[in-house]
Amino acid sequence: MTLEAQLIEAVGAAHVEQLAEAKWSVVPGSAPEVAEVIRRANEHRAAVYATGAGRRTPVDQPRAPAEPGLAPTRGDAQAATPGDRTCVMIATRRLDQVIQLDETSLLVHAQAGITGLELEKILGPRNLSIGDYPPSVLTSSLGGIIAVRTPGKSSARHGFFEDAVVGVSAVLADGRTVHTRIAPRRATGPDLARALMGSEGTIGFITSAVLRIHQRPEARLVGAYLLPSMDAAISAVYLALREEAAPAGLRIYDRAEALIHFGDIAIPEGQVLLCAATAGPTDLAACDRDLIASAVLAEGGTSSNTELADLWWRRRHASEPTPGPVPSLQVMATPSKLRAVYRAVVARCAALGADARAHISRFDADGAVVFFTITKAGGPAPEMVVIAERAAETAGAWLLGARATKLDTYLTALRAVLDPHGIMNPGTLA
Repeated sequence: MTLEAQLIEAVGAAHVEQLAEAKWSVVPGSAPEVAEVIRRANEHRAAVYATGAGRRTPVDQPRAPAEPGLAPTRGDAQAATPGDRTCVMIATRRLDQVIQLDETSLLVHAQAGITGLELEKILGPRNLSIGDYPPSVLTSSLGGIIAVRTPGKSSARHGFFEDAVVGVSAVLADGRTVHTRIAPRRATGPDLARALMGSEGTIGFITSAVLRIHQRPEARLVGAYLLPSMDAAISAVYLALREEAAPAGLRIYDRAEALIHFGDIAIPEGQVLLCAATAGPTDLAACDRDLIASAVLAEGGTSSNTELADLWWRRRHASEPTPGPVPSLQVMATPSKLRAVYRAVVARCAALGADARAHISRFDADGAVVFFTITKAGGPAPEMVVIAERAAETAGAWLLGARATKLDTYLTALRAVLDPHGIMNPGTLA
């Protein structure tokens, strides 16, 4: 029996589409169907790619990121598959159900194809939430958020998204299904879930996950502050975090960016705007707000118009439009490198007659993400973006879509055992 016939037998003809010669898109409706598709692909030594809740274009078509809000998939079929290799692209858009919601233990078991925002809509009426993660991250499917190794999937209040994952179900290359145990950490032993998270789909296809969730906050407070420089604003943020403030959101705008976002506001030359939100029980939210205000004061800053912070938060979480074009460049940097990265990009662009403005957000203990908008003569400047990338990397940043490689040796060894024929997302660790 041909592979196409076997795929149709596994999931039904309505859910199998041939994209090109020896390349199929398959949309399973359950974890057992995923297992059956992968088992049959393995028998034919066909490459298997996860396409999240979206769908990939044929290999000879231009492609867009499969997971909005995350980096484009590194080892995807278009980039990594030899032209003559048979491949099966598995979409998770039919795996979009909540399997179990435990409101006592504050755990939710959901399939991999549901997006973070869809899950939030289900949790909201029950006064529950995934947490204060960037909305752009939550537009991705749950499987995509967990499997992709991308900086910025964190919250200063709730930590890294991976820390919220307490169990994972996945299908291995031979079609076996594994379920990591939901148990107190002292009782679990080796943690396969940690290996699957960030594995880029190379050792298993995630079909569902159990997440720790939270009660929606009793209060949410916002504040806006002016600081004398970008250096001072970054110092104030990390001073507050070292004092164990746990804000729901933080964003620093340089003066040029603030003027674009908020119009004709009074920001003296050289100063920057910091917007902050805190949440939780009212007393705790107020305490976190006071810690941030104290850090701002220590760095020479002052309070500003709270309406600016209100508008920032509505744009971030209530779908109000944000003015200006999409940022040209997104880079991640550690706390000690943020200042140098910002200065390097702005200075390099200025030296070549371009303008670079920026905001910084997604703060956590490991660093933050800097979003640059680069223009020349008032218009887009794609040629300057490449130059700015090099300046940022030289100053110690890495591109938001760049894959960290320190785990590759470990993943390659593990993959050799679990996927000896190399069918799972081949090319990713090349």
